[in-house]
Amino acid sequence: MDLETMFLLGVYLVPLALVSALSAWADNRKPVLGGILLLGSAGLLAWVWVQRPEGMYSLRDIPELTVALAAQMMALF
Repeated sequence: MDLETMFLLGVYLVPLALVSALSAWADNRKPVLGGILLLGSAGLLAWVWVQRPEGMYSLRDIPELTVALAAQMMALF
């Protein structure tokens, strides 16, 4: 998996982790899944930060990277 895909996966998992944790908190449950998702997304983002020579991608790069990833996925079919 390339760094762009890992970055996008990490970025898109953060809101899911927050929603999952908030839902668990509202239902008086332990936010286990939200914590796992948050740790996973933080791990992915940290890996990209360490492996990419230029450092972390900017938030402005997310739309362009998303379109590039969608184009790659469409090229597979």
